[in-house]
Parts: sequence; C-alpha cells; structure tokens
Amino acid sequence: MRNPAERLNDIVVAVTDAAALVARGHSEFIADPLLIRAAKNILAEIGEAAKGINDDTLSTMPGVPWKNVKGMRDKVVHDYPDIDLDLMWETLVHELPRVGEAIAGRTRRRDE
Repeated sequence: MRNPAERLNDIVVAVTDAAALVARGHSEFIADPLLIRAAKNILAEIGEAAKGINDDTLSTMPGVPWKNVKGMRDKVVHDYPDIDLDLMWETLVHELPRVGEAIAGRTRRRDE
C-alpha cells in the first residue's frame, strides 16, 4: 500500500506528464486518439492517488478542489465515451499545474 507521500509523488509525476502532453498543443491533442487516451489515464491516476490520501493531508493544500479531482477520475473511468474534450483540455492546461504547485508548496513548507 502506498503512503501519502508516495501518492503525492504519483500526482506530481502525472502532472508533469500532462504538461508534456499540453506542450504538443490543442490541435494535436484533439486529432490524436492516443493523446486523448493518455490524458484520460493521467486524470484517472491523479484522481485515484488523491482518493488514497487522507483528508487531513489533502487539507494542507488549500485551494485544490480535491472533491473535483476525485470526481474527474470517476468521470473518465465510468463515462469515458462522453468526456468533453475541451473541458478535459482546460483541466490539463489550467487546473493540473495548480495541483502540482500546491503539492510543491506543501513539500517546501515541510522542508523549511
């Protein structure tokens, strides 16, 4: 069983992968079914990792909508054919970097 620190690291790795996907651009993303699958997997992994972290730990990162993060996992796993690709793209571009920054900020605070 993975501990919270390992799960947070899993999220950071997935956020980094998302940034690499975003760097390819929206046009390439929309046109490539494999990139879409990769994005769904990234979101599923982040949500699954978040579900395995206790609420006390998650509360140390205010501003991250953890309920939405977990819910996005459920959406891409269970309702995968009906995913709004533009909403998913916006999540990759705007929301995931904030999640990564919140985790990094938590890590910096603990190291100080």
